[in-house]
Amino acid sequence: MSRHEEKEKKPIYKKWWFWLIIVIIIIAIVGGTQGGNTSPTSTSTTSAEQQKTEYNQGEEAILGDGAITVTKVERSQGGQFDKPASGKEYVIVHVKITNKGKDNLSYNPFYFKMQNSQGQQESTTFTTIDQDTALNSGELIPGGTVEGTLVFEETIGDTGLVLIYNDNVWSSQELKIKLQ
Repeated sequence: MSRHEEKEKKPIYKKWWFWLIIVIIIIAIVGGTQGGNTSPTSTSTTSAEQQKTEYNQGEEAILGDGAITVTKVERSQGGQFDKPASGKEYVIVHVKITNKGKDNLSYNPFYFKMQNSQGQQESTTFTTIDQDTALNSGELIPGGTVEGTLVFEETIGDTGLVLIYNDNVWSSQELKIKLQ
């Protein structure tokens, strides 16, 4: 018998590629359950509301069991020590998030982006001008509400701004709220 024939075959659970597949499956399952409930079968909305993805400032935008309302938009040139780049201004968006479902709902400022009239999408800006009102991250119990601000740095006077909300990196579902 040759040496090659004497070598025993490893069981499948001792092979490196088996464990790689297991890790990928676990990551997909855990990632798919993060970021709140975005299922289209929410009992708190009608099917017409579920299909709507574009809203205007002041309207209650619905995604899954979460409801988001942009209550106010302000523009600022910053303070003495915190100023936007040349030709830019801070756009301060006041949001209200409500959990209309039966399970806890996660919220996070990183779920939001701003799209400008040039089609560029940017994340929130780190600044101290809204430190007392900034939206933090956390969870809302059923019926819970949280309010806070998000700050973006945009071109002065841009009238085509759209706030984009997506609470799940594994989903393409997103809300678009046109700012006035």
